[in-house]
Amino acid sequence: MPEKLNQFMNAVMKEARRNSLMEFLETWEIDEEEYEEIKEWFWKEHKVNL
Repeated sequence: MPEKLNQFMNAVMKEARRNSLMEFLETWEIDEEEYEEIKEWFWKEHKVNL
């Protein structure tokens, strides 16, 4: 896993939350359930907490 992956993901999530995380997800056609699956995968596979 790249050394700065967690830092990068936190920055992406911070930017997404700046206005609305749900609006950000909707832009990419990702619903809340899919986002939860993505979060779980990142944690299980890479210990990255979104």
